[in-house]
Amino acid sequence: MTRTLNLTGRYYRTIPPSEARYATEPLELALDETALVSLHCWDIGCPGGAAYDDAYCVGMGYPGTNAEAFRIMSEMIRPAMDAARASGLAVCHVQDTRIAQRYPEWLEEEPAAAESAIPVAGAPREAIPGHRAAMLERAHGVEYSERSGLAQMDFPTVVAPEPDEPIAHQTVQFDRMLRERGVVNLIYAGFATDMCILNAPGGMGPMLGLGYRVILIRDATIGVEPPDFMPERIATRWGIRFHETHWGDTITTAEFIASCRAAQEETDE
Repeated sequence: MTRTLNLTGRYYRTIPPSEARYATEPLELALDETALVSLHCWDIGCPGGAAYDDAYCVGMGYPGTNAEAFRIMSEMIRPAMDAARASGLAVCHVQDTRIAQRYPEWLEEEPAAAESAIPVAGAPREAIPGHRAAMLERAHGVEYSERSGLAQMDFPTVVAPEPDEPIAHQTVQFDRMLRERGVVNLIYAGFATDMCILNAPGGMGPMLGLGYRVILIRDATIGVEPPDFMPERIATRWGIRFHETHWGDTITTAEFIASCRAAQEETDE
């Protein structure tokens, strides 16, 4: 008997535009064709992790957002991982190359350039030489890549991978791992809602482009919220709405855990 996750997906219905609204639909996902994906869970500013440095705006950017991300990892993502593991649902991790390279068993067999690198080999010369680098340093701090928490970051202990769980850092690598396992449904949790979750290598946008069903756990993520955005979660809400409008459904952590437990009970009977 094929075990399933039975969920209720929420999306934003745009047709007709004059009556745009939230809608729901049942999702019945074969357990062995589905994976929970933890994306870009970093330990910058977490207990025992890479130190937060006010000279740099990296990771989740701001003290309040860092603290909220750690709460989400502890109270939402870790329980979701535990429920997935107990039910036999695959757990996968998509990470920045700087973290993935600490786990060489999951790196590409052949060296490959980072997919997000700009400019890439063969690209036209910069229209304004040095402008892009200047804008990045203005946003993140001088020499941020080498001197900030990015250089030391790793998985937070609370959401660390287990030995047999895949760690991907590139879309093509993640795609290969999933096809080898027969996985076609990806349920995402992690950070940041308005940035990496959407478009990082292995994120929802690139994987939707390869034909995967992508689902977001909407209370297991947060955007990069400046202090004036934080009260209303503007970045988070925008990222969730974009996904629900254009790419797929969202669910809640509680619903995901309950569905995993129901699937586990099917095995126990």
